[in-house]
Amino acid sequence: MESIANTVKLEKNFFKLFNLPQQFNTDSIVVKRRFRELQRIFHPDRYIGKSPQEQRLAVQLSAHINTALTTLNDPVLRAEHLLSLQGIEIDHQHSTIKDNAFLFQQMEFREALEQASIEKDISALTVILAEVDDDFQACQAGFANQIAEMESHQPSSLADSLCGEVSKMHFYQSLSHEINAIIHSLSP
Repeated sequence: MESIANTVKLEKNFFKLFNLPQQFNTDSIVVKRRFRELQRIFHPDRYIGKSPQEQRLAVQLSAHINTALTTLNDPVLRAEHLLSLQGIEIDHQHSTIKDNAFLFQQMEFREALEQASIEKDISALTVILAEVDDDFQACQAGFANQIAEMESHQPSSLADSLCGEVSKMHFYQSLSHEINAIIHSLSP
């Protein structure tokens, strides 16, 4: 067990685990390459014939590496992870978005989605999806800029704004998945 235990610990910072800069924008190709490198070393199949403890540790490390990959590849999870590394946790159950323009836009998206779904209008759904994805990208860019500013400010001064951006990103991502599912169900 010493060999694998001394090689790596369950690093909580997924950016460190993957040897990446701790920033929102990541290169998916580099993330994938680092994932493969880590799995090449720690995949449980490499520990067949080793002690049961080493095998268990390899399974744990492999699962941890898979979780890190999922987190780093998903913009919402990556944003939440960056905030948690700053000691900022988002309470999705009790958090509210105070941006009235966003809330109004959310209602408009929902109404347009409902209408296009009732009419089974794939082209309208595609237009809504493009708008949602554009807003999602803009929200990600806003988060990336704000999290980069955190280095020169107190984390608490930007915490509410960053949590709000993550909540918006979560909405856009969920709505995008929902629209894609509807389009898929209506497609021949």
